[in-house]
Amino acid sequence: MSLSPLPPVDQIKALYLGKDVEDLPAPSAILDVAKVKKNAELMLDAVHELGFSFRAHVKTHKTLELMRYQVGHDTKDARIVVSTVAEAEFMTPALVEYKSRGARVNLLYGIPPGPSTIARLAEVGKQLGEGGFTFMIDHPAQFVVLNKFKELAGFAACAFLKTDAGQHRAGLAPEAREMAELVSQVAELEQNGVVKFLGFYTHNSNSYAGNSPDEAMAYLQQELDACREATKNLTQTRATPLVISVGASPTALSIQNILPTASSSSTTASSLKDVLQLTTSNFELEIHAGVYPLFDMQQVAAQSRSFKTDPHDNIGITVLAEVCSLYPNRLEQQEALISAGCLALAREPCKDYPGQGVVSQWHMPAEYQVSKDGRLIVKRISQEHGIVGFENPSVTGHQLPLEYGQKIRIWPNHACITMAMYEWYFVVDSATATPDKVVDVFASCRGW
Repeated sequence: MSLSPLPPVDQIKALYLGKDVEDLPAPSAILDVAKVKKNAELMLDAVHELGFSFRAHVKTHKTLELMRYQVGHDTKDARIVVSTVAEAEFMTPALVEYKSRGARVNLLYGIPPGPSTIARLAEVGKQLGEGGFTFMIDHPAQFVVLNKFKELAGFAACAFLKTDAGQHRAGLAPEAREMAELVSQVAELEQNGVVKFLGFYTHNSNSYAGNSPDEAMAYLQQELDACREATKNLTQTRATPLVISVGASPTALSIQNILPTASSSSTTASSLKDVLQLTTSNFELEIHAGVYPLFDMQQVAAQSRSFKTDPHDNIGITVLAEVCSLYPNRLEQQEALISAGCLALAREPCKDYPGQGVVSQWHMPAEYQVSKDGRLIVKRISQEHGIVGFENPSVTGHQLPLEYGQKIRIWPNHACITMAMYEWYFVVDSATATPDKVVDVFASCRGW
Protein backbone atom coordinates (compact mmCIF):
# COMPACT_ATOMS: atom_id res chain seq x y z
CA MET A 1 0.00 0.00 0.00
CA SER A 2 1.39 3.39 -0.96
CA LEU A 3 1.30 6.12 1.70
CA SER A 4 1.60 8.91 -0.87
CA PRO A 5 -0.63 10.84 -1.25
CA LEU A 6 -1.67 10.57 2.38
CA PRO A 7 -4.55 8.14 2.94
CA PRO A 8 -7.29 8.66 5.56
CA VAL A 9 -6.27 7.75 9.10
CA ASP A 10 -8.67 4.78 9.07
CA GLN A 11 -6.55 3.20 6.37
CA ILE A 12 -3.42 3.79 8.44
CA LYS A 13 -5.12 2.09 11.38
CA ALA A 14 -6.10 -0.88 9.23
CA LEU A 15 -2.49 -1.24 8.17
CA TYR A 16 -0.73 -0.85 11.52
CA LEU A 17 -3.03 -1.56 14.49
CA GLY A 18 -1.71 -4.53 16.43
CA LYS A 19 1.75 -4.35 14.90
CA ASP A 20 4.94 -4.05 16.88
CA VAL A 21 6.87 -0.76 16.96
CA GLU A 22 9.78 -2.67 15.47
CA ASP A 23 7.71 -3.16 12.30
CA LEU A 24 6.77 0.49 11.79
CA PRO A 25 8.34 2.69 9.11
CA ALA A 26 11.16 4.93 10.24
CA PRO A 27 11.10 7.75 11.01
CA SER A 28 7.78 7.65 12.88
CA ALA A 29 6.41 9.47 15.91
CA ILE A 30 5.54 7.08 18.75
CA LEU A 31 3.19 8.34 21.44
CA ASP A 32 2.95 6.53 24.78
CA VAL A 33 -0.63 7.16 25.87
CA ALA A 34 -0.04 5.92 29.43
CA LYS A 35 2.58 8.63 30.04
CA VAL A 36 0.50 11.29 28.31
CA LYS A 37 -2.56 10.48 30.44
CA LYS A 38 -0.53 10.55 33.66
CA ASN A 39 1.08 13.92 32.82
CA ALA A 40 -2.29 15.41 31.89
CA GLU A 41 -3.97 14.09 35.04
CA LEU A 42 -1.25 15.50 37.29
CA MET A 43 -1.80 18.96 35.81
CA LEU A 44 -5.59 18.83 36.13
CA ASP A 45 -5.37 17.49 39.67
CA ALA A 46 -3.03 20.34 40.63
CA VAL A 47 -5.11 23.19 39.20
CA HIS A 48 -8.31 21.75 40.66
CA GLU A 49 -6.80 21.25 44.12
CA LEU A 50 -5.45 24.80 44.13
CA GLY A 51 -8.72 26.25 42.86
CA PHE A 52 -7.38 27.64 39.58
CA SER A 53 -8.86 27.51 36.09
CA PHE A 54 -7.01 25.80 33.25
CA ARG A 55 -6.56 26.40 29.52
CA ALA A 56 -4.91 23.69 27.39
CA HIS A 57 -2.64 24.68 24.52
CA VAL A 58 -3.02 22.18 21.67
CA LYS A 59 -0.25 23.34 19.34
CA THR A 60 2.16 20.63 20.53
CA HIS A 61 0.13 17.65 19.32
CA LYS A 62 -2.73 19.15 17.26
CA THR A 63 -4.99 16.14 17.96
CA LEU A 64 -8.53 15.81 19.27
CA GLU A 65 -7.59 12.86 21.44
CA LEU A 66 -4.86 14.63 23.41
CA MET A 67 -6.96 17.77 23.74
CA ARG A 68 -9.58 15.69 25.55
CA TYR A 69 -6.94 14.33 27.94
CA GLN A 70 -5.76 17.88 28.63
CA VAL A 71 -9.14 19.43 29.44
CA GLY A 72 -10.69 16.26 30.87
CA HIS A 73 -13.26 14.06 29.18
CA ASP A 74 -16.07 15.03 31.57
CA THR A 75 -15.11 18.64 32.22
CA LYS A 76 -17.67 21.40 32.51
CA ASP A 77 -15.09 24.05 31.57
CA ALA A 78 -13.25 23.30 28.31
CA ARG A 79 -10.80 26.08 27.48
CA ILE A 80 -8.11 25.72 24.84
CA VAL A 81 -5.49 27.79 23.00
CA VAL A 82 -4.63 27.32 19.33
CA SER A 83 -1.80 28.77 17.28
CA THR A 84 -3.27 28.41 13.78
CA VAL A 85 -6.65 28.95 12.17
CA ALA A 86 -6.53 25.32 11.00
CA GLU A 87 -6.19 24.17 14.62
CA ALA A 88 -9.21 26.29 15.55
CA GLU A 89 -11.31 24.73 12.81
CA PHE A 90 -10.07 21.23 13.64
CA MET A 91 -10.87 21.51 17.37
CA THR A 92 -14.23 23.26 17.05
CA PRO A 93 -16.45 20.16 16.55
CA ALA A 94 -15.07 18.65 19.77
CA LEU A 95 -15.75 21.88 21.68
CA VAL A 96 -19.29 21.97 20.25
CA GLU A 97 -19.71 18.44 21.59
CA TYR A 98 -18.54 19.54 25.04
CA LYS A 99 -20.99 22.45 24.88
CA SER A 100 -23.86 20.10 23.98
CA ARG A 101 -23.11 18.24 27.22
CA GLY A 102 -23.43 21.42 29.27
CA ALA A 103 -19.80 22.52 29.39
CA ARG A 104 -18.63 26.10 29.14
CA VAL A 105 -16.27 26.32 26.16
CA ASN A 106 -13.78 28.95 25.03
CA LEU A 107 -11.22 28.88 22.24
CA LEU A 108 -8.38 31.40 22.27
CA TYR A 109 -6.59 32.24 19.03
CA GLY A 110 -3.20 32.54 20.65
CA ILE A 111 -1.40 35.11 18.52
CA PRO A 112 -2.36 38.70 17.70
CA PRO A 113 -4.71 38.37 14.70
CA GLY A 114 -4.01 39.50 11.17
CA PRO A 115 -6.95 40.74 9.07
CA SER A 116 -6.73 37.73 6.72
CA THR A 117 -7.81 35.39 9.54
CA ILE A 118 -11.11 37.01 10.37
CA ALA A 119 -13.56 35.29 7.99
CA ARG A 120 -12.54 31.78 9.06
CA LEU A 121 -12.30 32.66 12.75
CA ALA A 122 -15.72 34.31 12.71
CA GLU A 123 -17.13 31.06 11.36
CA VAL A 124 -15.50 29.21 14.26
CA GLY A 125 -16.97 31.78 16.63
CA LYS A 126 -20.49 31.30 15.25
CA GLN A 127 -20.25 27.56 15.90
CA LEU A 128 -19.05 28.05 19.47
CA GLY A 129 -21.58 30.76 20.27
CA GLU A 130 -21.36 33.91 22.37
CA GLY A 131 -18.57 33.76 24.93
CA GLY A 132 -16.90 30.90 23.11
CA PHE A 133 -14.18 32.71 21.16
CA THR A 134 -11.29 34.92 22.31
CA PHE A 135 -8.71 37.06 20.51
CA MET A 136 -5.25 38.06 21.70
CA ILE A 137 -4.89 41.83 21.38
CA ASP A 138 -1.77 43.99 21.80
CA HIS A 139 -2.23 46.88 19.35
CA PRO A 140 -5.19 49.18 18.54
CA ALA A 141 -4.87 48.43 14.81
CA GLN A 142 -6.29 44.99 15.66
CA PHE A 143 -9.62 46.57 16.62
CA VAL A 144 -10.65 46.24 12.97
CA VAL A 145 -10.67 42.48 13.56
CA LEU A 146 -12.91 42.84 16.61
CA ASN A 147 -15.38 44.98 14.67
CA LYS A 148 -15.41 42.59 11.70
CA PHE A 149 -15.86 39.57 13.95
CA LYS A 150 -18.98 41.09 15.52
CA GLU A 151 -20.31 41.95 12.07
CA LEU A 152 -19.81 38.40 10.77
CA ALA A 153 -20.58 36.37 13.92
CA GLY A 154 -23.39 38.53 15.23
CA PHE A 155 -21.90 39.00 18.72
CA ALA A 156 -18.76 40.37 20.34
CA ALA A 157 -15.64 38.26 20.78
CA CYS A 158 -13.77 38.09 24.05
CA ALA A 159 -10.25 39.51 24.24
CA PHE A 160 -7.14 39.00 26.32
CA LEU A 161 -4.54 41.76 26.37
CA LYS A 162 -1.15 40.18 25.71
CA THR A 163 1.28 41.17 28.44
CA ASP A 164 5.06 40.98 28.08
CA ALA A 165 6.63 39.47 31.21
CA GLY A 166 10.14 40.24 29.95
CA GLN A 167 10.69 37.74 27.15
CA HIS A 168 9.65 40.12 24.31
CA ARG A 169 7.92 37.43 22.22
CA ALA A 170 4.67 39.36 21.92
CA GLY A 171 2.63 41.81 23.93
CA LEU A 172 3.17 45.05 25.80
CA ALA A 173 5.11 45.75 28.97
CA PRO A 174 2.59 46.13 31.81
CA GLU A 175 3.91 49.55 32.82
CA ALA A 176 4.15 50.91 29.25
CA ARG A 177 2.13 53.92 28.17
CA GLU A 178 0.83 51.86 25.26
CA MET A 179 -0.62 49.30 27.68
CA ALA A 180 -2.46 51.97 29.65
CA GLU A 181 -3.88 53.39 26.42
CA LEU A 182 -4.86 49.94 25.17
CA VAL A 183 -6.69 49.11 28.41
CA SER A 184 -8.64 52.35 28.17
CA GLN A 185 -9.50 51.79 24.49
CA VAL A 186 -10.61 48.19 25.02
CA ALA A 187 -12.77 49.26 27.98
CA GLU A 188 -14.46 51.79 25.69
CA LEU A 189 -15.01 49.15 23.01
CA GLU A 190 -16.56 46.93 25.66
CA GLN A 191 -18.98 49.69 26.65
CA ASN A 192 -19.96 49.96 22.98
CA GLY A 193 -20.61 46.22 22.73
CA VAL A 194 -17.69 45.50 20.37
CA VAL A 195 -15.70 43.21 22.67
CA LYS A 196 -15.84 41.44 26.03
CA PHE A 197 -12.68 42.29 27.96
CA LEU A 198 -11.54 38.96 29.44
CA GLY A 199 -8.26 39.87 31.12
CA PHE A 200 -4.47 39.75 30.81
CA TYR A 201 -2.42 36.89 29.37
CA THR A 202 1.31 36.24 29.46
CA HIS A 203 3.76 33.45 28.64
CA ASN A 204 7.22 33.42 30.18
CA SER A 205 9.38 31.54 27.67
CA ASN A 206 12.43 32.55 29.73
CA SER A 207 11.36 29.81 32.15
CA TYR A 208 12.91 27.20 29.87
CA ALA A 209 16.28 28.45 31.11
CA GLY A 210 15.53 27.29 34.65
CA ASN A 211 17.27 24.40 36.37
CA SER A 212 15.17 23.72 39.46
CA PRO A 213 11.67 23.87 40.96
CA ASP A 214 12.60 27.10 42.76
CA GLU A 215 13.63 28.78 39.51
CA ALA A 216 10.42 27.65 37.78
CA MET A 217 8.33 29.02 40.65
CA ALA A 218 10.23 32.31 40.48
CA TYR A 219 9.46 32.58 36.76
CA LEU A 220 5.78 31.91 37.51
CA GLN A 221 5.84 34.73 40.03
CA GLN A 222 7.27 37.00 37.31
CA GLU A 223 4.25 36.16 35.14
CA LEU A 224 1.85 36.89 37.97
CA ASP A 225 3.61 40.15 38.82
CA ALA A 226 3.49 41.30 35.18
CA CYS A 227 -0.23 40.68 34.82
CA ARG A 228 -1.03 42.21 38.20
CA GLU A 229 1.02 45.27 37.23
CA ALA A 230 -1.00 45.52 34.01
CA THR A 231 -4.24 45.57 36.02
CA LYS A 232 -3.15 48.84 37.62
CA ASN A 233 -4.17 50.47 34.33
CA LEU A 234 -7.82 49.71 35.09
CA THR A 235 -9.79 52.81 36.01
CA GLN A 236 -13.23 51.30 36.70
CA THR A 237 -14.50 48.61 39.04
CA ARG A 238 -15.84 45.61 37.13
CA ALA A 239 -18.91 43.55 37.91
CA THR A 240 -17.07 40.28 37.28
CA PRO A 241 -13.41 39.52 37.99
CA LEU A 242 -10.94 39.77 35.15
CA VAL A 243 -8.87 36.71 34.29
CA ILE A 244 -5.12 36.60 34.81
CA SER A 245 -3.82 33.84 32.53
CA VAL A 246 -0.25 32.70 33.12
CA GLY A 247 1.90 29.77 32.16
CA ALA A 248 4.52 28.08 30.09
CA SER A 249 5.01 24.38 30.71
CA PRO A 250 7.86 24.92 33.23
CA THR A 251 5.92 27.54 35.20
CA ALA A 252 2.64 25.65 34.93
CA LEU A 253 4.29 22.45 36.11
CA SER A 254 5.83 24.33 39.04
CA ILE A 255 2.45 24.66 40.77
CA GLN A 256 2.79 20.98 41.67
CA ASN A 257 5.56 22.07 44.06
CA ILE A 258 3.10 24.00 46.25
CA LEU A 259 0.45 21.31 46.62
CA PRO A 260 -0.21 20.25 50.23
CA THR A 261 1.38 16.89 49.41
CA ALA A 262 4.57 18.48 48.02
CA SER A 263 7.74 18.50 50.07
CA SER A 264 8.88 21.97 48.99
CA SER A 265 9.15 24.45 51.88
CA SER A 266 11.57 26.92 50.27
CA THR A 267 11.36 30.68 50.52
CA THR A 268 10.44 30.77 46.83
CA ALA A 269 7.49 28.40 47.39
CA SER A 270 6.25 30.50 50.33
CA SER A 271 6.55 33.71 48.30
CA LEU A 272 4.69 32.15 45.37
CA LYS A 273 1.87 30.99 47.65
CA ASP A 274 1.48 34.54 48.99
CA VAL A 275 1.33 36.04 45.49
CA LEU A 276 -1.15 33.40 44.34
CA GLN A 277 -3.39 34.05 47.32
CA LEU A 278 -3.30 37.80 46.68
CA THR A 279 -4.01 37.28 42.97
CA THR A 280 -6.95 34.90 43.40
CA SER A 281 -8.58 37.19 45.94
CA ASN A 282 -9.10 39.80 43.24
CA PHE A 283 -8.95 37.94 39.92
CA GLU A 284 -9.73 34.60 38.36
CA LEU A 285 -6.40 32.82 37.90
CA GLU A 286 -6.05 30.70 34.78
CA ILE A 287 -3.06 28.45 34.14
CA HIS A 288 -2.18 27.62 30.53
CA ALA A 289 0.37 25.17 29.13
CA GLY A 290 0.91 22.92 26.13
CA VAL A 291 3.94 20.63 25.94
CA TYR A 292 3.63 19.14 29.44
CA PRO A 293 1.55 16.01 28.48
CA LEU A 294 4.25 14.91 26.04
CA PHE A 295 7.24 16.24 27.95
CA ASP A 296 10.65 16.34 26.19
CA MET A 297 14.36 16.88 26.80
CA GLN A 298 13.87 20.62 27.34
CA GLN A 299 11.40 19.88 30.13
CA VAL A 300 13.78 17.35 31.67
CA ALA A 301 16.50 20.01 31.65
CA ALA A 302 14.25 22.65 33.23
CA GLN A 303 13.56 20.42 36.28
CA SER A 304 10.51 22.54 37.10
CA ARG A 305 9.00 20.04 39.51
CA SER A 306 10.35 17.36 41.78
CA PHE A 307 10.55 13.83 40.36
CA LYS A 308 10.37 10.63 42.37
CA THR A 309 11.80 8.63 39.45
CA ASP A 310 14.02 9.31 36.44
CA PRO A 311 12.47 12.40 34.75
CA HIS A 312 13.02 10.77 31.34
CA ASP A 313 10.28 8.30 32.33
CA ASN A 314 7.77 11.13 31.85
CA ILE A 315 8.57 11.66 28.16
CA GLY A 316 5.56 10.45 26.17
CA ILE A 317 6.84 11.05 22.63
CA THR A 318 9.75 9.35 20.87
CA VAL A 319 10.95 9.33 17.29
CA LEU A 320 11.56 5.90 15.81
CA ALA A 321 14.66 5.86 13.60
CA GLU A 322 16.67 3.20 11.79
CA VAL A 323 20.44 2.73 11.73
CA CYS A 324 21.38 3.01 8.05
CA SER A 325 25.18 3.06 8.21
CA LEU A 326 28.08 2.66 10.64
CA TYR A 327 31.40 4.51 10.78
CA PRO A 328 33.73 2.69 13.19
CA ASN A 329 36.97 4.30 12.00
CA ARG A 330 36.06 7.54 10.24
CA LEU A 331 36.76 9.61 13.36
CA GLU A 332 38.37 8.95 16.70
CA GLN A 333 34.91 8.29 18.13
CA GLN A 334 32.60 5.77 16.42
CA GLU A 335 29.42 7.10 14.83
CA ALA A 336 26.30 5.85 13.04
CA LEU A 337 23.96 7.34 10.47
CA ILE A 338 20.21 7.18 11.20
CA SER A 339 17.11 7.87 9.10
CA ALA A 340 16.01 10.89 11.14
CA GLY A 341 17.30 14.39 10.57
CA CYS A 342 16.05 17.95 10.80
CA LEU A 343 12.61 17.18 9.36
CA ALA A 344 12.06 14.26 11.74
CA LEU A 345 13.57 15.66 14.93
CA ALA A 346 13.66 19.45 14.39
CA ARG A 347 16.70 21.65 14.90
CA GLU A 348 15.78 22.76 18.42
CA PRO A 349 18.58 23.06 21.00
CA CYS A 350 18.51 21.89 24.59
CA LYS A 351 20.62 23.72 27.15
CA ASP A 352 21.47 20.46 28.92
CA TYR A 353 23.59 18.88 26.17
CA PRO A 354 24.95 19.58 22.64
CA GLY A 355 22.62 17.45 20.51
CA GLN A 356 19.26 17.15 18.77
CA GLY A 357 17.94 14.13 20.66
CA VAL A 358 18.91 11.40 23.12
CA VAL A 359 18.75 7.69 22.33
CA SER A 360 16.44 6.05 24.89
CA GLN A 361 17.02 2.65 26.51
CA TRP A 362 14.45 0.99 24.23
CA HIS A 363 15.96 -2.13 22.59
CA MET A 364 19.43 -1.12 23.71
CA PRO A 365 21.86 -3.41 25.59
CA ALA A 366 21.12 -3.84 29.30
CA GLU A 367 24.28 -1.95 30.27
CA TYR A 368 23.26 1.14 28.23
CA GLN A 369 22.40 4.05 30.54
CA VAL A 370 21.15 7.54 29.71
CA SER A 371 23.62 9.19 32.07
CA LYS A 372 25.82 11.77 30.38
CA ASP A 373 28.92 9.60 30.68
CA GLY A 374 27.57 6.84 28.46
CA ARG A 375 24.51 7.90 26.52
CA LEU A 376 24.18 8.30 22.77
CA ILE A 377 22.93 11.52 21.27
CA VAL A 378 22.06 12.78 17.81
CA LYS A 379 25.18 14.89 17.38
CA ARG A 380 24.59 16.36 13.93
CA ILE A 381 21.64 16.50 11.56
CA SER A 382 21.00 17.09 7.87
CA GLN A 383 17.57 17.35 6.31
CA GLU A 384 16.71 13.64 6.27
CA HIS A 385 19.42 11.94 8.31
CA GLY A 386 21.35 12.34 11.54
CA ILE A 387 24.64 11.24 13.05
CA VAL A 388 24.59 9.39 16.38
CA GLY A 389 27.56 9.09 18.72
CA PHE A 390 28.58 9.20 22.35
CA GLU A 391 27.79 12.48 24.07
CA ASN A 392 30.97 12.40 26.14
CA PRO A 393 33.84 13.39 23.80
CA SER A 394 36.30 11.52 26.00
CA VAL A 395 34.62 8.20 25.18
CA THR A 396 37.01 6.92 22.53
CA GLY A 397 37.88 3.39 21.55
CA HIS A 398 34.47 2.18 22.71
CA GLN A 399 32.28 0.00 20.53
CA LEU A 400 29.12 1.82 19.48
CA PRO A 401 26.21 -0.34 20.77
CA LEU A 402 24.34 -0.18 17.45
CA GLU A 403 23.95 -2.46 14.45
CA TYR A 404 23.01 -1.85 10.84
CA GLY A 405 19.20 -2.05 10.47
CA GLN A 406 18.56 -1.60 14.20
CA LYS A 407 15.55 0.51 15.23
CA ILE A 408 16.04 3.03 18.03
CA ARG A 409 13.72 5.47 19.78
CA ILE A 410 14.92 9.02 20.36
CA TRP A 411 13.71 11.53 22.95
CA PRO A 412 13.35 14.87 21.10
CA ASN A 413 14.47 18.22 22.47
CA HIS A 414 11.25 20.13 21.82
CA ALA A 415 8.09 18.09 21.29
CA CYS A 416 6.13 21.04 19.86
CA ILE A 417 8.39 21.34 16.83
CA THR A 418 9.12 17.64 16.42
CA MET A 419 5.46 16.57 16.46
CA ALA A 420 4.56 19.20 13.88
CA MET A 421 6.54 17.15 11.34
CA TYR A 422 4.16 14.16 11.48
CA GLU A 423 0.72 13.63 9.94
CA TRP A 424 -0.15 10.97 12.52
CA TYR A 425 1.23 9.40 15.67
CA PHE A 426 1.45 5.68 16.35
CA VAL A 427 0.05 5.10 19.84
CA VAL A 428 1.41 2.55 22.31
CA ASP A 429 0.53 1.95 25.96
CA SER A 430 3.38 1.20 28.35
CA ALA A 431 0.88 0.37 31.10
CA THR A 432 -0.09 -2.85 29.31
CA ALA A 433 1.61 -6.22 29.01
CA THR A 434 2.46 -5.41 25.38
CA PRO A 435 4.00 -1.91 25.55
CA ASP A 436 5.36 -2.08 21.98
CA LYS A 437 2.03 -2.94 20.35
CA VAL A 438 0.29 -0.21 18.32
CA VAL A 439 -3.10 0.33 19.96
CA ASP A 440 -4.26 3.40 18.03
CA VAL A 441 -3.29 6.05 15.51
CA PHE A 442 -3.99 9.73 16.19
CA ALA A 443 -4.36 12.10 13.24
CA SER A 444 -2.71 15.50 13.52
CA CYS A 445 -4.12 18.78 12.19
CA ARG A 446 -2.02 20.08 9.32
CA GLY A 447 -1.41 23.48 7.79
CA TRP A 448 -2.44 26.99 8.80
